[in-house]
Amino acid sequence: MKRLAGILFISVYMLAFAEFHQLMRIPFLIEHFNVHRQADPELSFSQFLNMHYMGPVIVDDDFMQDQQLPFRDVGCHTLLGSAVCSFAPPSFMIEPPAILSAEFYSYNEIRKPQFSSFDIFQPPRCA
Repeated sequence: MKRLAGILFISVYMLAFAEFHQLMRIPFLIEHFNVHRQADPELSFSQFLNMHYMGPVIVDDDFMQDQQLPFRDVGCHTLLGSAVCSFAPPSFMIEPPAILSAEFYSYNEIRKPQFSSFDIFQPPRCA
């Protein structure tokens, strides 16, 4: 029972958030192909797909039926999921300072105490 419930929940999830819900429109594709086949018996399935998917969008009497075909339009969430953004990194140039000082101070020379710390810690002297 748990396995069946798991399969059901996964199926509902896949149908709701992926393009699998487009597969449920396949019977409409076959029905629409039969309508076109009755109008033109020489029409093959590949010509039908080429006319509805590869060619330019033609607004005619059955335009609303054409829009209900599977994978006719792609949802925005799929485009965002598969988009690849490539951009050039920003270019910048680090310029050296204009004025260089002739004197160099190390860290110890600037903050050097006036007395040495070793002057305090000396062994006792005999008087």
